[in-house]
Amino acid sequence: MLLMSAIIAVSAVFVIAGVISRQAQPRNRIGVLMVLVGIGWLLKFLVDDESDFLVSVAAKAWPAVLGHLVVAFPTGRLKTVPRRLVVTAGYAEVVVLAVAGSASDQPWARAALSTETPATALIGLAMLCLQMHRWTCSSMAQRRTLTSMLGASMVAVIVFAAWEPVERAGLEPPVVALMLALVGIPFAYLAGLLRRRMDRGGVADLVVRLNGDSRHAGVQEALAATLHDPNLRVAYWMASQERYVDASGRPVEAAEGFVQTRVDRGDVPVALLLHDPVLDLELVDAACAAVALALENERLTAELRARVRQLDESRGKLLRAAEFERRRLERDLHDGVQQRLLSVAMTLGLAETLVSAGTGEGAERGRKLVGEAKAAVLATIDDVRAVCHGIHPPVLTERGLQGAVRELTALAEPRVELVMELPDPLPPQVETTAYYVVAEALANVTKHAEASRTRVGIRASGGSLAVRVDDDGRGGAQARDGSGLRGLTERVEANGGTMRVLSAAGRGTSVRVVLPCGS
Repeated sequence: MLLMSAIIAVSAVFVIAGVISRQAQPRNRIGVLMVLVGIGWLLKFLVDDESDFLVSVAAKAWPAVLGHLVVAFPTGRLKTVPRRLVVTAGYAEVVVLAVAGSASDQPWARAALSTETPATALIGLAMLCLQMHRWTCSSMAQRRTLTSMLGASMVAVIVFAAWEPVERAGLEPPVVALMLALVGIPFAYLAGLLRRRMDRGGVADLVVRLNGDSRHAGVQEALAATLHDPNLRVAYWMASQERYVDASGRPVEAAEGFVQTRVDRGDVPVALLLHDPVLDLELVDAACAAVALALENERLTAELRARVRQLDESRGKLLRAAEFERRRLERDLHDGVQQRLLSVAMTLGLAETLVSAGTGEGAERGRKLVGEAKAAVLATIDDVRAVCHGIHPPVLTERGLQGAVRELTALAEPRVELVMELPDPLPPQVETTAYYVVAEALANVTKHAEASRTRVGIRASGGSLAVRVDDDGRGGAQARDGSGLRGLTERVEANGGTMRVLSAAGRGTSVRVVLPCGS
């Protein structure tokens, strides 16, 4: 009677743990597996008739379900092929033994039953090896979750695998040892749930830590400590660039093996947490809600640092570009204009000598040389204009941004739809940048887009100038690929603006620029 009470108690522990698990984590399958193990364990001692195949399978299946539970912990899902194979092998052994038990008088059935012990030991060892390998390859947060269950499952598998050989050796192993080894698994699981509940209580300490020691602990460090994930990273949303950056302003890219949890305030994105997938998402959400204000403050700081970094990079690019242009102008003036002017001076000197000779032939020759000098001077003027081209478009000085853009769009192919709203005069550098944006975008449409329609929109409002060039061409443009778009991006950023290129393949290209118009 005492033994039966203990058997029922073991079954009850598994069932109760499964019910608690189902309530705490409704989408997790561990709770269902716990309940099945408890029911199967009880059937093992209540069912004596092995002639009924289905009843025999139900009574013998609990070890396979227990192995399934151990291998699938903590999500309840078998995510890799080796785990699926070893669990399938466990269930296959149950079916084979049930078939052999119903036909025990057959030689093949006796042979199959004789392999039960080594097969069980081999499958159990394979499950343990998989869990050990998984533990060694896991992060610190994953090990924190796996350790207690791994220890309990090792004890249970070893005791269960050694049970039958001990019985066949003529010894009587205490049933209490097997029961204690088995109940260690649900207790280890319940301890993990209790630890998660305590971690949720630590969210309040997170707020106190940030408010009391904000000079020494940033939000990322505080969240990593509270969630027990040292590899956790926080990325902050930069709306102007539509990307995430870290606290120092550097761009953050998605990393393999991390789960992304977005933090919003209303409908506005604030930050992105990259953390271990084993973390409790409800705990992560609670922690993010607790530090939402601190995340917003750090987002503003990160945005400022990103802008400073962008400004430093733009200044460096601008200085290098200015030095390159200075050397180009120096070279062009030396090799072209200077040589032409020197030739003009020599020609005029020779003409002066011939004219001073006073002969008719010499005077005629002198007049020809003066004509050549005049032509050379005119050619030199053209050279000077060519050298100065690109420093500042003359059409901007003559007609302003509206006239210059209208001239660009009037000559562009395909036909361009132009919409401009420019009520106020703009700073010269803003006009120049906007002009080059439109010119380069239209040139790319003509060369590469194969578009049938182009639209240019320029609108000044709220202290900024928005320039947008859209086409319905083949798309696929990238600002980092072409020197033209890359140069435009550097020019825009040097003026404190932002530039985005949206160009999905087959869906056209949209170049969008926002420039501050403050004086």
